[in-house]
Amino acid sequence: MRWIYPLIVMLALSPGARGGLLPDGGVTAPEVAGALKDAGYPADVATDQGGDPMIRSSTGKTLFNVYFYRCGNALRCASIQFTAPYRRKGVTQATLAAWNRERRFGRAFQDSDGTAWISMDVETRRGVTSEALEANVNRWITVLHAFEVFIAE
Repeated sequence: MRWIYPLIVMLALSPGARGGLLPDGGVTAPEVAGALKDAGYPADVATDQGGDPMIRSSTGKTLFNVYFYRCGNALRCASIQFTAPYRRKGVTQATLAAWNRERRFGRAFQDSDGTAWISMDVETRRGVTSEALEANVNRWITVLHAFEVFIAE
């Protein structure tokens, strides 16, 4: 009967162990690039103008970037932001406000040049599993597709 308690503990802990737990302190560009590639998207790791890591990627139709924020010495970053521009005429502030009002994921805005943007932030500071990272990549792709349909209406 004493063997049942260790078995219960082992079973309770096993989903986290299988989750591909990444170290605390955030994610690295190679980890995010790996999640993008595993999901079937290209991932070109580069640096932004401030010297922080960034990734250029695409759905095949839409180009997007992943920016990294609050990066430590090992370039493990506490948050990331997926972002994509849409240079379509006729996307109004009212359309973007409607998106923000009706949608939970993905924030829409317009820059000073009139370009519409969609972005999605992901907090990674307290640690994340590889599966959670992949789920956020998939969520981002879903947001992109939904936004394209939304602004085309």
